[in-house]
Amino acid sequence: MFKKFLLLVICVSTISSLYSQSFWFGPKGALSFNVQNWDGFERDPYLSINGDIFIETHDEYSRGSLYAQLGFHTRGSTTRVNFFNGGAANQSFQFDNLVLEIGAKQKLTSQANAGPYYIVGVRGEYTLGTNLSEYVRFQSAYYPIDDFVRKLNYGVTVGGGWDFEFSELIGGLIELTVNPDLSNQYEQQPIPNVINPFNGQTVTLRERKVRNLTFEVKFGLRFMRKVEYID
Repeated sequence: MFKKFLLLVICVSTISSLYSQSFWFGPKGALSFNVQNWDGFERDPYLSINGDIFIETHDEYSRGSLYAQLGFHTRGSTTRVNFFNGGAANQSFQFDNLVLEIGAKQKLTSQANAGPYYIVGVRGEYTLGTNLSEYVRFQSAYYPIDDFVRKLNYGVTVGGGWDFEFSELIGGLIELTVNPDLSNQYEQQPIPNVINPFNGQTVTLRERKVRNLTFEVKFGLRFMRKVEYID
């Protein structure tokens, strides 16, 4: 994963250098509030930590900028289940995704390095792993399995935030985004004659599709690579 982060930094840095432009870069991350739609039914939310490294073009006239970021985000949901033997438990379903996002950022003031902004972007995600193997011990197809996890997914990001200027070359940010997926994280065909581990009855599982929706709050640091022209 570190090599992919480094590759992104090198690629964007090279492009910026070719055009002799200043740009911002840095880390950002914090909390994700994750929910999932399971065939029309919303599961309980799942809280996780997200983290990204980003690069953003710099425009001293505040006409807008482009950004790219790569990060690690855990999607998922939880549910409260009651077993037929009288027990109960909270169960979570987690999908650890590597996320590449590109988009546009527009300032809402004339200040180049500070003030409110909004962003619109598109995402591509690759699922590195899940926790679904934890439920193999129940020996029931009622639980999702890794065989039906979609490794590649995509979605959009919309949101806004506020840039802070600590000095000419260093700043901070706080950002809130909504991240709906446009593809399914999990797709499973109907399965007959499945024993429900919660009540012991035999059921037919209908087609199962799971889609992610994530609300994220991020804090970050911004560092500028500044290019100056000297006569």
